[in-house]
Amino acid sequence: MWSILLSELPLIQQLDLWQSDRLIRLNHPRTPPPEIVLVTITQADLKTWGLANEPIIYSNLVNRLLDADAAVVVLNLLPNWVQTSDHPNNPIKTLVQRQSSRIVLVLPTSSATGLHPTEWRNYEYFLPSTDKGKPLFPPQSILGFAEYEPEAKHPQSIRSTARQASLSGQFTLTHNLDRIQALDSAALLTLKKFKPHKQLLQTPQTPIQIHFWGATGTFPTLEAQSILSNSSSLREVRNKIVLVGFSETNNPDAFAIRSPFGELMPAVESQANLLASLLTGSFARIVPSWLQKALIVLGGILISQWIVFGKLDRRARKRYWYWLYPILGLSGFGLIGVVLFGQGWILPTTMPLVTWAATSVSVFISLLLGVQKDLIDQQQCEIDRLHSIEQAAAISQAKKMLHRIAANIHEGPLQELKLVMDRLEMLQFNGEALNLNPVLDRLESLGHNLRQQLNQARAITLEITPELKAGLDIGIRAKLQQLVNSGELNLRVIQQLQPLEEPESNSLWIEAREDIYHFFCEAIHNVIRHAQPPHGTATQVQVSLCQQARHCTLTIENDGAKIDPSVFEASTRPKKRGGYGMKLMKIIASELPNGSFECVALSEGGMRIQLSWHQAFN
Repeated sequence: MWSILLSELPLIQQLDLWQSDRLIRLNHPRTPPPEIVLVTITQADLKTWGLANEPIIYSNLVNRLLDADAAVVVLNLLPNWVQTSDHPNNPIKTLVQRQSSRIVLVLPTSSATGLHPTEWRNYEYFLPSTDKGKPLFPPQSILGFAEYEPEAKHPQSIRSTARQASLSGQFTLTHNLDRIQALDSAALLTLKKFKPHKQLLQTPQTPIQIHFWGATGTFPTLEAQSILSNSSSLREVRNKIVLVGFSETNNPDAFAIRSPFGELMPAVESQANLLASLLTGSFARIVPSWLQKALIVLGGILISQWIVFGKLDRRARKRYWYWLYPILGLSGFGLIGVVLFGQGWILPTTMPLVTWAATSVSVFISLLLGVQKDLIDQQQCEIDRLHSIEQAAAISQAKKMLHRIAANIHEGPLQELKLVMDRLEMLQFNGEALNLNPVLDRLESLGHNLRQQLNQARAITLEITPELKAGLDIGIRAKLQQLVNSGELNLRVIQQLQPLEEPESNSLWIEAREDIYHFFCEAIHNVIRHAQPPHGTATQVQVSLCQQARHCTLTIENDGAKIDPSVFEASTRPKKRGGYGMKLMKIIASELPNGSFECVALSEGGMRIQLSWHQAFN
């Protein structure tokens, strides 16, 4: 996908062009093949010749070159000469008729890589014909195309006509759009005429990259005026390929291109570079698109696997061999490029490298988002699991509390009710005068106890105490602070609360923690009711929570006057007090692992209530 999106980006194509041009500049200048000579015509020459005489003088120039035994002469013509070509005295047509085997007419066209490119100029007027109007020579034996696009002055890719050339193509003629003509490039046709008896290499069907031998002026060059006026310079064209063209780069008919060396180069020199490339076999071709795409896909798969492996295995990223893989992969890619270059193929590197970089970034981001989503899902699962554990612990705790309340009602108020009913039956049986005051007092006490037990049942919830989620010590500290802030506890509080090693996600511990917290609440309320003024003489209360190995201890101690432990006991005497007292504490202690409960009256005054257990909730 990335290769498709990035392939049309101008920046990618420009980077490939910059890389190719830089390699050309590093390997040049080089000595061009001596078989090629240029003859250039300047704008001043054309003005000297005069518009009407330009074709005549031009043909005289070519005749002098042919008479000097030039092997092949390549002719670049001006468009206005076509207008005078139908004149009875057509010197260029006469020249072609006499020297057809040694002349090539350059036909400017658009890029041959398109579907049926159109010729720019109609040069059939220069081709000789019979009296019946039939061509004396096949057009493809005289005409050779030369591609040119306006963007060649500022090429944007290595596939520009300023860098690559087609050697053959199918063309639509301007005067007959229904006719498609197969033509060779001017360079290939020239080479065929220069070496007619030599077996040429198989003509590539794909465009080739022009091998530039140097900047402007690299090839031997003669001026047209010196050829016309001085016979001594003609010795240099003997048995050579002579390209005749226009040297002014600001002349539109010069078809100037921007060379890899950064300067404008006229078409006659770019044709010379292409011809020299064919003559020496030093041209190169861009690898087929399927091979480049295959390498991109293979590299993308490998780099994706590499990133996924490193993301899933963090330890692998710390090992040197993990980072060795991309180095080996890039080295292998570079080796493939070198081998292909040695075989005359160019492997563009910008597109694969940019595509692999984009692939690696997209894969990394996708993995990062996927990992975050998995992490969020795991956290949600953990939250749901903890909530389920807390709900199970809360339900179990509620059942336990209801059982304790039911047992307390059965052993307390129901027993009281039984005694009252027995008392009423005895009074009725004895026939005595009924004194209902004691009975009413007992019923009032019974109603109060029942209301108290029902209020405790109403207070049971199916939620874990929020303060305990952060730890038992945090919950106890929060409860003490709440009692102090509300004014319910006005003694000096000494806290020695050590965080316990609490098991995580353990419903047994969550349930036990609630019981321990209820134990503490009952104990501290007993201190408030019995030891804190005005009910007692205590000045401080000390709350301690500690753990040694697996043994844990919770202690609530006050410094008040000595209190009889019986004040904590449930009694059948009619009195108004709250909580379960000593019995609740004993029940909680009995349900903890190795749990024990102590209520000790201190010799110096005060009371110590201590709960011990083992932190073993498996």
